[in-house]
Amino acid sequence: MTTTQRASRSWRSLLARGFANPFKGLQVGWALLRGYLFRFRCRIRGVRFRAGRNFRLYGRLVVGGPGEVTFGDDVEVHGLTTPLTYAHDARILVGDNVVMESARFGCMREISLGRDCMLAQVSIMDTDFHSTRADRRHSDSAPVRVAPVRLGENVWIALNVGILPGVTIGDNSVVGFGAVCSRSFPANVIIVGNPAKVVAQIPSAEEGEFPRESAAPTAAPSASGAEGNA
Repeated sequence: MTTTQRASRSWRSLLARGFANPFKGLQVGWALLRGYLFRFRCRIRGVRFRAGRNFRLYGRLVVGGPGEVTFGDDVEVHGLTTPLTYAHDARILVGDNVVMESARFGCMREISLGRDCMLAQVSIMDTDFHSTRADRRHSDSAPVRVAPVRLGENVWIALNVGILPGVTIGDNSVVGFGAVCSRSFPANVIIVGNPAKVVAQIPSAEEGEFPRESAAPTAAPSASGAEGNA
């Protein structure tokens, strides 16, 4: 499917939702307007922020720092989302059709999210910010770990998850409530715990909604669809 075809289908979907539920249509229209105004303010202020088609700002977005923040098409922001950069060449890249619910980013090099991801109230950072060496922790010249973070496509990150420097999460994987990810994980797995570990494969249609090895979510997703306890 081409970019033009995706944009056309997205607009048709938004219009259909508006006609089916006028109140929802007003909410979507207001979020689209706020998205346009936010981009305009960033342009005026010289903030390095770009967003694609149909950017919908339902909550509050704070873009800070000297780096670049780029959103794809059909991105939704709910709650308070803070993509913060700490270097001029730092980049936060968010793919198409991503939903974020109070996500927090701390970026020195690069954080990238594939298309169709869902993020609840999570923290993602590609740097430790301070050295782990006790003798140099308060020194500006102390060695500090910096490593890119990458989320694949269609990844769901549940509430209170922490994703640390150098982590890659494979396509379709789910990171459950409160997990702390300090290493990378493959595609199509369910990840829980501190430290995080794989507890099951993503269930197939034949297996049903929840795999036998893992527990069902304890709370339903929020209105944005991102929040919940996997």
